[in-house]
Amino acid sequence: MIRSMTSILRAAVLALIASSSSASAQAASPYVRSPTAATAATTMDKGQKMDDLKPFVRDGSRILESMTGDLTGSGRSDTVLVIDPPGVSEGKLGEGPARTVLLLVRAVGGGLRLASANAHVVPCATCGGVAGDPFGYIKIEHGAFTIVNGGGSRERWSDAYTFTYASERRDWIVTRVVRKVTDTESGAEKHIELGPEELGSTSFHDFDPAKVPEVNLP
Repeated sequence: MIRSMTSILRAAVLALIASSSSASAQAASPYVRSPTAATAATTMDKGQKMDDLKPFVRDGSRILESMTGDLTGSGRSDTVLVIDPPGVSEGKLGEGPARTVLLLVRAVGGGLRLASANAHVVPCATCGGVAGDPFGYIKIEHGAFTIVNGGGSRERWSDAYTFTYASERRDWIVTRVVRKVTDTESGAEKHIELGPEELGSTSFHDFDPAKVPEVNLP
């Protein structure tokens, strides 16, 4: 009788364990990828992206930044590419070649093609003064993008340039410029904001920040 009861209890425990394991397996989502799979997929995406960009980076240049988004409003995945020129070493503050910014649009067939370029909008690596590299970041919105730079020492400056795609011209036009300077000790601040009326219809390729009014503290 005792042996019979022991056998029954043992069977019940085993059944409970099996039931618990089955429930756990059913609760796990079949759509959750393992960390290993996710890492592999990310690596593959980055590798594919680099393969797309390689034809546009030549002669010892290197990619400083790449940002993906819809530059034309077509729904395709385009790229803004910031390229450092070759052979750039640490030089005097404010001296050195500017970076080149490329606008790469996605063709119907899937490949990228060069649509426009600018060699003025992102300053040299030492042009930010003691604050370091002046290049800040790129923001892409639907059919538009903004490039932000900044630098200085006691007086910190920042520039934000927005370009919007004009389908009738098949080009990007500068539509907004915000320049700001702040005295980090006194807190004094001044900025200017320019729109299409002041900027005209200058294309991304022809835009030169040196031709835009500067902002200075008294």
